Amino acid sequence: MSQICPISKTCACRNVARCQTKEAGRLFLWFPVSHTLKKVTSYLKKFALKYELMHERPGLSLDCKPGQSLEIARNLAKLLAPRELKETQVLFMQGTFQPQIHDFSDIASLQRFIKLNQSDWLVEMLAKERFTSYFQPIVSINDTSQVFGYESLLWGLDEEGNLVLPTPIVELATEAGLLPQLDQVARLSAITQFSRYQVSGHIFINFAPTSLYDPAFCLRSTVKAIDTAGFSHDRVVFEVVESDNPQDLTHLKAVLKYYRDAGFLIALDDLGSGYSSLNLLHQLRPDFIKLDMELIRDVHQDLYKASITEKLLEITQKLNIQTVAEGIECIEELNWLRERGANFAQGYLIAKPSAVPITTTPYFDPIALTIVSANSQVVEQVQHQSESERIVAAVTQRIRQSLELEEILQTTAAEVRQLFEVDRVIIYQFQADWSGLVAVESLAEECMSILGFNVMDTCFKSTRAAYFQQGNTRAIEDVENAGLSPCHLDLLRSLQIRANLVVPILQKEHLWGLLIAHQCRHPRQWQQSEINLFNQLAGQAAIAIQQSELYHQLQQANQELQRLACSDGLTQVGNRRCFDDTLNTQWQRLAREQVPLSLILCDVDYFKLYNDTHGHLAGDDALRQVAKAISQTVKHPADLVARYGGEEFAVILPNTDIERAITVAKDIQTNISALQMLHPHSDVSEFITLSLGVATIIPHSQLSPEALIAAADQGLYQAKAQGRNCVVQMDSEDVELKSEKKQSGVPKLLRRES
Repeated sequence: MSQICPISKTCACRNVARCQTKEAGRLFLWFPVSHTLKKVTSYLKKFALKYELMHERPGLSLDCKPGQSLEIARNLAKLLAPRELKETQVLFMQGTFQPQIHDFSDIASLQRFIKLNQSDWLVEMLAKERFTSYFQPIVSINDTSQVFGYESLLWGLDEEGNLVLPTPIVELATEAGLLPQLDQVARLSAITQFSRYQVSGHIFINFAPTSLYDPAFCLRSTVKAIDTAGFSHDRVVFEVVESDNPQDLTHLKAVLKYYRDAGFLIALDDLGSGYSSLNLLHQLRPDFIKLDMELIRDVHQDLYKASITEKLLEITQKLNIQTVAEGIECIEELNWLRERGANFAQGYLIAKPSAVPITTTPYFDPIALTIVSANSQVVEQVQHQSESERIVAAVTQRIRQSLELEEILQTTAAEVRQLFEVDRVIIYQFQADWSGLVAVESLAEECMSILGFNVMDTCFKSTRAAYFQQGNTRAIEDVENAGLSPCHLDLLRSLQIRANLVVPILQKEHLWGLLIAHQCRHPRQWQQSEINLFNQLAGQAAIAIQQSELYHQLQQANQELQRLACSDGLTQVGNRRCFDDTLNTQWQRLAREQVPLSLILCDVDYFKLYNDTHGHLAGDDALRQVAKAISQTVKHPADLVARYGGEEFAVILPNTDIERAITVAKDIQTNISALQMLHPHSDVSEFITLSLGVATIIPHSQLSPEALIAAADQGLYQAKAQGRNCVVQMDSEDVELKSEKKQSGVPKLLRRES
């Protein structure tokens, strides 16, 4: 691949080259065993592809038209077992060049060859450095308002500036051999962006040890960036990604020695997620370890996780290694870790990652809770715990059983009314303009309901807001003797309030609302112990409310990330992953219901000529218009339009018979025709046209979704063969036959150029 991706000619992290397998050239293949060679030659003979055998070892070579080498590789991948895919070696040479000695250093596995040639978007992202760093605070576990440092997290940016999830980026970079380039970009992005903000604390930077060849050379730019930013080296913590599972421990030690000699600190990331954790802990002796979030999740309830985590914390305390607990999402996890000596906390309970480092984090009071996981009941923990503390713990546990705000508020009101034996408990929620309403209510029999009662008090901000924001309470034993203004007294009488106790619900310094107890029938003398207990419960309700809001923010963020993960960045229709997931889901559902499933595959005719004539920007715009026109044709909510790849689109039509599918396909053609997008070099029309293959089947257990794809693909192939700009239907008998013969349809490499 020296002519395609000459990455190995210089240090990998310094060079990002685009692959050129779309050009014509010669493909060389070497196989691990003769059996693999036989399978491949049978495939090549079946489609009349000429090849030359190599005699020194099982292998062959063949000439490829532009783009054909990747198509051949993809189809071979369907024939080979996973191990064969990894051990089959590939070299592609542009033009008619024969490989020289220096070219053999660029031989790659068939699996990596395919992944590398599918990574154009990532190569483009790396070449143009379309990345940004987000920062998540790491806080003292004993005082969560004290920020110790920030972990840097790398996100990609698509051509329109939308965020791209880190997981697919890292996975593709690893499989395609682009991890060195990505790793360097991540380090430099973290340093550059963090230096823009005048924040104190440490910066934690992830790195994959196997991405570094020679630390003294590969890390020069990183150290230079740190020095340019003016960071003292002891503020920088490099995290070894433990899941990277370095096999060369000597190399890893050399990398860490380089960091340590330069005065940097070392962290071992995701301890507990892999299979070499304790061995690495002994061998590397890091300054920090980060406990994996999967180990932390529900650690207060899971006996196995608790036992493992307790032992890890015990070991690190003896070795004087500081611990960071990742992924903390609830107060119970925080308290459990706090009690067992963890040093630092990180997670959505504290703060989400953000582009601008957060400098103010919430303070969570230490609450000693022990949860019995078998029946989720709160039990007495310590001999000296007071009755009021046990009451708070018990009520808190019931309040925290839900993350839904309305349920939290209703449970709080009901529990408090029962505990204090009052006539009415309400939670009053403020709006931005200091108006408010009774959000929830717990009511004794024969008392008047005031649920939903709205108050517009224009004087509240200037008269009483500051008082409650400071955490003060107000207790009135008898409204008739409290010296209230006549209008205020009339209001309380109209609401049947004889005595009340009002405590604030605070989110940091923000006054979220009020927790109020009403005695409706007679006066009541409020005891100081009652007021204190009421305050504590209001504080626990405030924490539960904050957790609920964080949870729903996380849900919204996850929904948006899910949308981005399933959406094609260019056309905004579904992407290939969305297509695969939807097809599998609908296949399983319709197999149970025994109703038809239809699939339309669409291909833009002569699209390469369109790109060559008008340029890629115009081509991208054309694909967007085509996607929109197809989407406007599809009416049913369960239908899906997805970009299948390149200039191909797919339409999944559940509960749709072949007649209806053909109608949809023709409607798509009509909508495309109405666009009137000029295509002067097309052989079938002066405007852009589509060729479409349609297939329908009633799914059942003897078939797989691939059979339907193969049939629609065959229809599309025939549409091209018949002159393009037409619809070809494949009936269900063809699908059944192809499944029985275990065929996957005619490969796209044999169709033609688009």
